Amino acid sequence: MEDRRTTKRKSLIPCLIILASLFPLDARSGSIDEVTFVNKVEVYETIVDTSLITQEGKRFPIAKGMRLNVVGFTTTEAFVISRMDKPNGLVRKTDISPIRGESGIREEIIKEETLK
Repeated sequence: MEDRRTTKRKSLIPCLIILASLFPLDARSGSIDEVTFVNKVEVYETIVDTSLITQEGKRFPIAKGMRLNVVGFTTTEAFVISRMDKPNGLVRKTDISPIRGESGIREEIIKEETLK
C-alpha cells in the first residue's frame, strides 16, 4: 500500500510541473505599449478594494471609493496616472466604475459674446 502511494506522488510531481509550464503564472501587469489612450483624463472610482500595479511590478493597495485618474485602457486593465508624487500603474477594469454627476473639478461654461 505504501509503495502505491509513493508511485502516485512521484507521477503527480512531473504532471504538476508540466501543467505549470502550460499556464505561466505571471503576476506582472500589462505593458504600456498595450494601452489605448483616451482624449482626456477620466475620473473613475474603485468599487472594491484593489491594487495598483506599477510597470516595475510593485503593488500598492487602493481602498474602495478612491478616485482615480484614468488615461487609457488595455483589454483587461485601466492605466491610472497621478497628479501628485504617487506612482502610475494599472488597475483591473472590473474594480472601477466611471463617476457620474458632480465631479471634484468645477467646469465653467464659456459663453460667447457678440462683438458690436
